[in-house]
Amino acid sequence: MAEAMLRESFRSLSGKGGRDGADIQVISAGLAAPEGEPASRLAVEVMKERNLDISGHRARSITRQLVEDADLILTMTAGHKRSLVAMYPEAEGKVFSMKEFAAGAGGKPGDGDGPGGGGGDIPDPFGGSIEAYRAAADEIGDAVERIISRFKGIESCGARGMVSMRVALGSDHGGYLLKEHLKSILDDMGVVYEDFGTFSEESVDYPDIGLEVARRVARGEFDRGVLICGTGIGMSIAANKIPGIRASLCQDTVTARLAREHNDANVLTLGGRIIGPVVAEEILKVWLSTPFSGGRHARRIEKITLAEGGR
Repeated sequence: MAEAMLRESFRSLSGKGGRDGADIQVISAGLAAPEGEPASRLAVEVMKERNLDISGHRARSITRQLVEDADLILTMTAGHKRSLVAMYPEAEGKVFSMKEFAAGAGGKPGDGDGPGGGGGDIPDPFGGSIEAYRAAADEIGDAVERIISRFKGIESCGARGMVSMRVALGSDHGGYLLKEHLKSILDDMGVVYEDFGTFSEESVDYPDIGLEVARRVARGEFDRGVLICGTGIGMSIAANKIPGIRASLCQDTVTARLAREHNDANVLTLGGRIIGPVVAEEILKVWLSTPFSGGRHARRIEKITLAEGGR
């Protein structure tokens, strides 16, 4: 059911600005799905009530190739997520439960089943009544609606005046591919940026690029900086050596939002080998579009600034 509902919703994005839904492929696979088994009769009936035909659906099992090819993997429960990550640890940065990922669309700490979350499972209705299937479809539909709103974020970011922002961009070889991907997102958002390298996957030293970007931001030549290495840790350490820089390593939209609201972070660091491109896009959009809250947080930032002067 989730596959059909997501696919139909992504189709609705085509021609409406932001990400083109026609370019997004939705595939479902199970951890223990009997290969080739059709959708249950009740699932077919409930989807028919929503004008979706899944009578031709056939189950498939998850494979390493499917995991490697995916930009984003959504599970129905936190248990499914844990099992999948245990099988494929390298995919951890791109695996979320549906409710966890949906919580990024206006969610807050404690939403979903992420760190600090209070649960976020969509129960499997298999073997239950048609009402159980309808209830599951309602929960899926709510999550899908919020997920789709995240994929409309590029258009909303542009409406918030991102076109006036200047961003310094840099990566080492471990972040090169993700940097190149995010450049197209910045282009779509109308953000002016300058790429300080690196310009290939040939090995380089991350401090050279991280320090240069950080210095440019600290001097006021750019409003923000975005740095990417394999994990994001090295770039964060390097950038934070420059007075006036508040570099934040973010791995989800909650930390991206709070890094701006509470810490007035002016450099974002990302792990090119940790998170997938879809998650990185969402982090970037939230981080660029979120204003600093000021108030008590401004007082705390001032204390950090004073400490920098006492080095």
